[in-house]
Amino acid sequence: MISNKLIELSFFFPILLTGFYAGTGFFVAIGGNPAIKLMSDRTFAEYWQHTDHFMAARMKIFGPLLLLAMLLAVLVLSKQYSTASFWFMLIAFSLLVTDVVFTLSTNHPLNQLVQSWELDNLPADVQKIKWRIVNAFRIRSIFMISSFVMVLLSIWFYKRDL
Repeated sequence: MISNKLIELSFFFPILLTGFYAGTGFFVAIGGNPAIKLMSDRTFAEYWQHTDHFMAARMKIFGPLLLLAMLLAVLVLSKQYSTASFWFMLIAFSLLVTDVVFTLSTNHPLNQLVQSWELDNLPADVQKIKWRIVNAFRIRSIFMISSFVMVLLSIWFYKRDL
């Protein structure tokens, strides 16, 4: 049987990383999206090009690390597959995988489009693309925050059932 200490240790990185991720989603919901909605075409395009550039570089490391930490927590809890703790952790992992699929199918094509724009010669549909990005991040914020809540519930149920 896996020791309680190993299980508790396997919770640290999912809490930390999904907390960071949820914080990003929370920022998007309360400040990022509302600010983007008010930006002019050029301001939005320049902001998004810079933001996407930095986020893409960091998510190449953070994303796999987050998924690996979550997978490890699910595997450690798998011996207790009949517990609420396991199922909440599995739901959290599933939400993150869904977020990755959504990101690759929706956000990445939009980001590539914005990256292709010349700031001094923007296309006529900037506002349309901006709203598609805002709406995509509204959905992603739900995945980001929900995964953190599921990790917290997993830990709460684990502690409760000890």
